[in-house]
Amino acid sequence: MMKHFLKALNPNLAPQTAVLRADQIRNNAGGFVWAVSDETRFLRFLILGTEGATYYASEQKRTSLESEFVKTFVTLEGVRAVQIIREVARDNRAPKADPSLLALAAVAKLGNLEARKAAWDALPEVARTGTHLLHFLEFVQLFGGWGRLTRSGVARLYNDMPVEKLALWAVKYKARDGWSQADALRLAHPKTADVSRNAVFKFIVDGVLEGEATDAALSMIRGHLLAQGATSDADAAALMREYRLPMEAIPTHLRGERVYRAALETNGITWALRNLGNLGRIGLLQPGKWDVIEAVIDRISDDVAIKRGRVHPMDALKAMLVYGSGKGVRGSGEWVVVPQVKDALEVAFYRAFSAVKPTGKRFVLGVDVSGSMTMGAIAGVPGLTPNLGSTAMAMVTLRSETKAHVMGFGDRFRDLGIRSKDTLESALKKTQNQSFGATDCALPMMWALENRVEADAFVIYTDNETWHGKTHPAKALEMYRQKMGIAARLIVVGMTATKFTIADPKDAGMLDVVGFDSSAPALISSFVKGEF
Repeated sequence: MMKHFLKALNPNLAPQTAVLRADQIRNNAGGFVWAVSDETRFLRFLILGTEGATYYASEQKRTSLESEFVKTFVTLEGVRAVQIIREVARDNRAPKADPSLLALAAVAKLGNLEARKAAWDALPEVARTGTHLLHFLEFVQLFGGWGRLTRSGVARLYNDMPVEKLALWAVKYKARDGWSQADALRLAHPKTADVSRNAVFKFIVDGVLEGEATDAALSMIRGHLLAQGATSDADAAALMREYRLPMEAIPTHLRGERVYRAALETNGITWALRNLGNLGRIGLLQPGKWDVIEAVIDRISDDVAIKRGRVHPMDALKAMLVYGSGKGVRGSGEWVVVPQVKDALEVAFYRAFSAVKPTGKRFVLGVDVSGSMTMGAIAGVPGLTPNLGSTAMAMVTLRSETKAHVMGFGDRFRDLGIRSKDTLESALKKTQNQSFGATDCALPMMWALENRVEADAFVIYTDNETWHGKTHPAKALEMYRQKMGIAARLIVVGMTATKFTIADPKDAGMLDVVGFDSSAPALISSFVKGEF
């Protein structure tokens, strides 16, 4: 029926495997689409990375292609690259820091002098933890190793950060990726007259603490050393509370129920999200232990803590998927799932996005559930395929807009049965294992036109590997506008870090958004309201 409908509307339509316009390129599936701008492609890399293969491109191929692109982009546009990296870090837009750290290291080693200086100025903002710094140093090694700017940049980072933060790094982030803080200090040679800072440097390098016993800046290290001599988990827990120690400060053999209970008080929300399974595994977080359950729920769903702890929506979603499974990703233990905790994780997921104000507009949300969307993993999260990620993203808009309808598409358009009253878990189950075969991204517009559905905006969550349709998505939108008399807009949410898009770059009514960008729902809302 759709085939005859299309012919009646326009008998001269070109299929997606044919060129619609000279500026199109062929995607991995053989369909013709457009290339996103270099800045958009760079942003996709920073937010989505290249972890997890797709149906049409292996992880190794994608990583190779994106790495070469990143090197070229930062060499030519180093200063602008640093600006984008800083914006992503400042607004907590990416689920993982590694892509930004790699890109920043590339600028620091491959850019011109102005860009390299800008990269080192940006390092404290991008490398927010000791782990980030050590990952960054490994990337620096890949792009040429240490030089004068590298030594001075790392030394400045160590000299400029608050001493209390430096002490935390000394205890919590001793070594990662074959690098240690001691390695970095030996190579950077930071020099300072600050007695407390020098005491921390000496502890990092030699493991010895020197300094006044009353020096508050050294309290973290002092507590860590006392914990190393603790003989029971009760003593370790008491030290953890007294000195506000991170879990890494406690010897592994003492990390029992008392220590985990103390860690709920002294460690941040990110630690809590990552350790829900451990809390259940040791018997602390179980049905009926209401004091612990309430403490956990208060911690992980607190809006202020989510913002202060820079919790990305992906952090909450990953925690919900792993904790809700009742077992570790690598078989590391099992636990009884507390339903109230899983509900709190859903709350955290929605609250981690930028604030979204309802537009009152009419939406058709099209979730690509074709074969190419069922492979790979977004940001390396096990089991989070692009089509499941699309569903999670669509639920954010569906929950905020009263005039929105979500459908799934591949080679046909189908109601997935997802409604705004669905929990995130139930919505994901409705999409899981759905695969409608080939990809036709024109279907949302053609379905709306055939059924006379009035829509102000189409939001399509896809990998842009469209090829199956009888007409291009941009042409389908053009026909919808003409026949329905509605200046509908199209937002394409790219769920993989490729260079492709179905959005016509010459059409101001089309927008590319990066999947799992924490600001994406707010951007969609502003665009649909015509604010840009």
